[in-house]
Amino acid sequence: MPPLDDRTLTILICSILGEIPGWDWNPGDPDYVYSSDPVIIFYGALGTTPDTAVGVRVYAAGQDLDVAWRRVQIRVRGAQGRPDGADVLAALAFAALQGLSRVGGISGISRLSIAPAGADDNRREERTENYLIILDNLEALT
Repeated sequence: MPPLDDRTLTILICSILGEIPGWDWNPGDPDYVYSSDPVIIFYGALGTTPDTAVGVRVYAAGQDLDVAWRRVQIRVRGAQGRPDGADVLAALAFAALQGLSRVGGISGISRLSIAPAGADDNRREERTENYLIILDNLEALT
């Protein structure tokens, strides 16, 4: 079994975040009924609605020469008019991801950095979180 490709890893991270109560990850089902006031998880960039949302994107940095290393950026947007909105959601994402091990081909996850991104034009605070993901070695996956 080859290591996880970026698409598969992004979907896996979205699925893990989708396990948080009140967070919804449901790609491509137009008939899906979301919970009330959901935090919608997007593959990639945030959509314009709803207010509370999370975008997930896998990337690599120059020093990530090992095929078993990936990074993921989580962009979090809180509710309108809530200065702490993004921070509250980011804390939930941190609890779900930090230290996660031996799940779906992931050996471990650790947060590298956080950064406030400020409010958008609708007064919804945003924040980014960057995590290092170490993938399982090939022997562990077979």
